[in-house]
Amino acid sequence: MTQLRLSALALLTGAISGAGVALFMGLIGLMTQALWGDPVVEGLDRQIPWVWSLSICSGIGVVLSQLHRAGEHTLLPELPETIADLRDPDHAPPRNNVQAILGAALAQIGGGSIGPEALMTRLAAVISQRIWRGRDHDLKLAATAGSLGLFGFPLLGGAVVQTSQRRDLIARWTPGTLGGLAGFAAFHGIDQASGGSLQRMAYSWPSNLGDDLGTLSSGAMAGVVGWGLGWLLLRWRSWLEPRQLLAHWRWWPALTGLLLGITMHWLPLVPFAGEEQLRPLLEGAGSTNAFLLIISAIVKLLLLGLCLETGWRGGIFFPLFLVACAAGVGLHELSPNLGSLGSWCGGITGAIYLTVLRSPLVALILGLGLLQGHGATAVLVGVAVAWLITHRSPPGNAPPPARQTPDSPGCPEPQW
Repeated sequence: MTQLRLSALALLTGAISGAGVALFMGLIGLMTQALWGDPVVEGLDRQIPWVWSLSICSGIGVVLSQLHRAGEHTLLPELPETIADLRDPDHAPPRNNVQAILGAALAQIGGGSIGPEALMTRLAAVISQRIWRGRDHDLKLAATAGSLGLFGFPLLGGAVVQTSQRRDLIARWTPGTLGGLAGFAAFHGIDQASGGSLQRMAYSWPSNLGDDLGTLSSGAMAGVVGWGLGWLLLRWRSWLEPRQLLAHWRWWPALTGLLLGITMHWLPLVPFAGEEQLRPLLEGAGSTNAFLLIISAIVKLLLLGLCLETGWRGGIFFPLFLVACAAGVGLHELSPNLGSLGSWCGGITGAIYLTVLRSPLVALILGLGLLQGHGATAVLVGVAVAWLITHRSPPGNAPPPARQTPDSPGCPEPQW
C-alpha cells in the first residue's frame, strides 16, 4: 500500500511538473512571436531591419551579461548536467536556478541558436524538487523523468534515470514519466516539441531497386556529412571551453547577441531552436538556394557552440536537427536524382547525433522520433556510417570525446 501511495504521488508530481513546463514554454512562445512575428520565427523573413535585430539580440545579450556576471552557478546546466545533479545531489555544484532559468528563457526569446530541452528538463526538475522535498530520492528522479517524455521519448527518460531493479522501473519511473507526459500533453506540448508537424507531410517510400540503392547510397554519403558536422561542433566546443570566455570578459553574451542580430539578416535559419523553421524548410517555402542552406547549417552549428559557451544557454537536440535538415535539403537539391529528401535528412540526422552523443541507441531514438518515420532507413545507415568512422579513425583524426558526466554513455560508475 505504501508503494502504491508513493507511485501515485510520483504520477501527480510528474503531471504537475509537465503542466508547469508546458505553461512556461507557452509563455516563452507567445513572447517570442510578439517580439519577432511568425515569419521571422519560421525563417521566412529575409527583410528583417538591421536596427531591430541588432537592438533586440544585443540588448538581450547585455541583460545576460549582467545576469551571469556572478559566475558559473548562474548559468543553465546542460541536460546531462541536470541528470547528473539529480542522480548525485550530494555532490551537485551549487546553482542559482532562478537566474539560470530566467537567462535561458531570455536566450530563447532573443533568438539564440539553442534548443529548449535543457531549459524544459531543468524546470521540470526544479518543480519536482520543490514538490518532493524531503521524500524518497528515487521517486524524485522518477517524477523528473517525465520531463524527457516531453519530447515524445519516454524510453529515453527511463534509460537515464532507471535503476537496475525491475521493481523500480515499474513502480517508480513509470508513474513519473506518465505524469510528465500527461501534464505536457494537456497543453499540446508534445506535438510542438517533437516536430510532430512532420506527421502531416507525405511519406516517400522506395518503390523499386533503383530507389532502394539510391536511399542506401544517399544515406551513406549523408552519414559522412553528418559525421563531419558533428566533428566540427565537438572540435569547436573543445577549442572554446578551455578559454573560459565568460570568466575573462563578461560582455561576451552581448557580442554573441550582436553576431546573432547580424547573421539573421542574411541567414534566417540561423537564429532560434528550429522547431518552427523545420516544416517551411522541408516544404521549400523559403525558396533558399542549396549553397545558402549549407552555409546556414554550418553557421548555425558554429553559433550553437558559441552560444553555449557565452551565456546563451540551452540544448543541442533541436538545433542539430535543423542543421541536419538544412544540409540535407541543400544536398538533395544539388543531387535530386540520388535518394529522397528524407534519406538525406535522415542520414545526416542519425550521424550527427551519433557523433555528438556517442550513443547509437539515443541517436536512433532521436532520429526516428524527430523525423516521425521519414527516412527511417537512412537514419540507421547514417548511424552505422558515423559509428564506423568514429571507431576506425586514427587517434589524431577522431573527434574529441564529449564532456563526461556520471550518466554519460560509457562513463564508469563513480566510486565513493
